[in-house]
Amino acid sequence: MFNSKEIRWFSKTEDKAISNWFKKKSYSFEDTEARTDFYLPLTGKKEIGIKLREGKIEVKQLIAEPEKGNLSANAEGFFERYSKWSFSTSENDSLSKEIITEKKYDWLDVKKERMGVKLKKETNGNTAIVKIDEFISYGCQIEYTRIKVKETTWYSFGLEWFGEKELEVDQALIHEILGDSRLNPDESMGYAEFLNLEIFSG
Repeated sequence: MFNSKEIRWFSKTEDKAISNWFKKKSYSFEDTEARTDFYLPLTGKKEIGIKLREGKIEVKQLIAEPEKGNLSANAEGFFERYSKWSFSTSENDSLSKEIITEKKYDWLDVKKERMGVKLKKETNGNTAIVKIDEFISYGCQIEYTRIKVKETTWYSFGLEWFGEKELEVDQALIHEILGDSRLNPDESMGYAEFLNLEIFSG
């Protein structure tokens, strides 16, 4: 189990400023490896998410009320704190195979193509941008994801702080990523709330 702090936005329109920032770092949606996560639909439960992913069951629980705030002058949303658990499934687990390959039990398949990096604090005090798969004890993950759910394409920009310390993200970096883009609080929520809106209100 580990804890995280996150802020995330969802939009049906690709934000070219964000995409171009990742492009300058040699990332693109076309070059990412797509994956499909399977979510258990939980009516009205925006505080918890359960998904099956790559041989693991992951449970993500909201542990505090979302706090409205500003990531930058142009980005307002809700900061959320989570606890996460991950359980491995057996390689021969029949239930997970039925969910994934036979599409049984109405789990929602969500296709994701994610561009991402991590921020870490170096020994000299500077903040460095490293690959998303590099292990660090604490830092912040910045990601931009193209999502397909129920034949509709969405885009999600998010930051996730993890580890024993909370890394301070430089406002100059946020401005560099977002440019003149505006991110609004009505588009800011976690995956569980977003999927509830898509499944039960869409």
